[in-house]
Amino acid sequence: MNDFLRHIYNYLLEHLELNDPEYQENQHYAALQYNTLLQTLTPEQAAHLRDYRDMSAIAEALESEALFLSAFRAGLYLGTNSRP
Repeated sequence: MNDFLRHIYNYLLEHLELNDPEYQENQHYAALQYNTLLQTLTPEQAAHLRDYRDMSAIAEALESEALFLSAFRAGLYLGTNSRP
């Protein structure tokens, strides 16, 4: 992603509104489940789970960037083709 698009993407992330009660509830329960699971694991297993969660977060971030780029390109394409 070039610097201009990266700047737009970061700006959008910084101003993202996540006030949806369902989203907040799901985040809360996911954190509770994760912490409960961590308590049942050995230290080595917990480290593996944390590593997995970190790698999943990286993959999710890359997927979000790819989705943003696709939507941006689609918007450019539609904007170009809608002109008389």
